[in-house]
Amino acid sequence: MITLLLAALQAAPAALKAVPKILEALERLGDIQTARAAQQRKDEKDKAIIDLIAAARKRRLRREREVGRVQGDSGAASDGHGDGSGI
Repeated sequence: MITLLLAALQAAPAALKAVPKILEALERLGDIQTARAAQQRKDEKDKAIIDLIAAARKRRLRREREVGRVQGDSGAASDGHGDGSGI
């Protein structure tokens, strides 16, 4: 029993020397996790922006088609299109 205690006491300084390196490694892991979380938030925001732009573009195209249909239904030729001239 005493032999085990003495062996543990002799190993203690070596174990204490490893503590700063262990703490540095844990800090690096924390930094990596923070960076990953930040990148994930950025990717999600980028996707949301892309989705918003696509939806706005779709609405704009739909409005343009509706305006074109309304103008085409008026019976008047507009800008030389739709009057049979082949332009």
